[in-house]
Amino acid sequence: MSVAVSKAGPYYASGPISFSSLRQNFRAQVRKESSSVSETFDGNDNFPISISALRRNTTTTDTNPLLPDCTENRASGTLGLGVTTGNNLAVSQFRNTIKFYYITQTGTEVNFDIDNPTPADWNNNLDKNIHKIMLIEGTCGSDLVVNPAATFNATAYNFTIDVHGNIYACGGRGGGTTDAPAIAGENGGTALTMASTGGNNISVNVRSTGKVYGGGGGGEKGLKGANGNNGTCSESTTRENCGGCPGCPGGWSSSGCWSGGGCDRRQECNWWGNCWWVTSRWTNYENCNRTYTVSGGTGGEGGNGGPGRGYTTLEPTDLSGSAGAGGGGGNGCGSTSGQQGETGGTGGEWATQGSGTNNTEDGGLAGSAITGSNYTVTGSINSSTVKGNYPST
Repeated sequence: MSVAVSKAGPYYASGPISFSSLRQNFRAQVRKESSSVSETFDGNDNFPISISALRRNTTTTDTNPLLPDCTENRASGTLGLGVTTGNNLAVSQFRNTIKFYYITQTGTEVNFDIDNPTPADWNNNLDKNIHKIMLIEGTCGSDLVVNPAATFNATAYNFTIDVHGNIYACGGRGGGTTDAPAIAGENGGTALTMASTGGNNISVNVRSTGKVYGGGGGGEKGLKGANGNNGTCSESTTRENCGGCPGCPGGWSSSGCWSGGGCDRRQECNWWGNCWWVTSRWTNYENCNRTYTVSGGTGGEGGNGGPGRGYTTLEPTDLSGSAGAGGGGGNGCGSTSGQQGETGGTGGEWATQGSGTNNTEDGGLAGSAITGSNYTVTGSINSSTVKGNYPST
């Protein structure tokens, strides 16, 4: 990553200071459009400039201050007392003055804090009327949908975020995946949040090369497969008992009891002493039957939803949901296997809702390109540069 400060100036560290150069540097100068070029100057601005017009302007609502208010211009001059706002203006006060203040971002930043872009800083100039420009020339990304890829949340005046590079939100996680909702796809994240706490003339300017993309929503988790059909099992057994019907155990029914051969005998004798054996008990048999239900196989778990398109799921990452699991086997007696679970929904492309399934919820909602308040959006705005809502206010 790289974050670097540059300025239009400091001017007049030494040498003469002419009114023509003051006119050029502070009235005719136009800010540079990128870090690779220099500021330009209005060639038609040949009119004289008065010293009184170059007092340091501290009016925060002035969108075009000739000699802007900033930390550097408050400490300029040979005595370090700055350019006056009053009548005691002297040419010597313009030493080390500046016109514009830039910070350029290159490389890659995750969850980039624009108002505190460590290791660079705005030198306490955000709440002053000097034009301040954040040049996004690299990539800002987000690794969690709760964190915008880039955030600005300070009071500022005459502040522009100039997007030449990429600001990529995080895509929503698919339903059922780690830390995602159990069923619904996670909503896509926001690319840029402009949560300014006050100020004036704050804008986001998108160049033709820029990309400010909201995240895609995650796909919904697939529906669990239907359970298999139950089966009916039948059993029968014959029980026996000596001396009476044996009865059936609990849950069983009897289809009849009958007698069989002898199972016990006793000896009988007459008074002459003659003895013999006599059958005293008979064996009884009973048919017992039962019918019971066995469950079918359990339905397979639905597949997890696919991820939405985002910084952590850039092309060519596949956004498809996972296939559902196979159903469990039947348990005999005519029961059937469970059905395979439904495939999870496909994650949404940039700033697009994730696909739903037949489950009870839905795919994650599309993420926004820009959210917040107190800002305007300018530049080359089309379907290639901005994906997602950007309700500028």
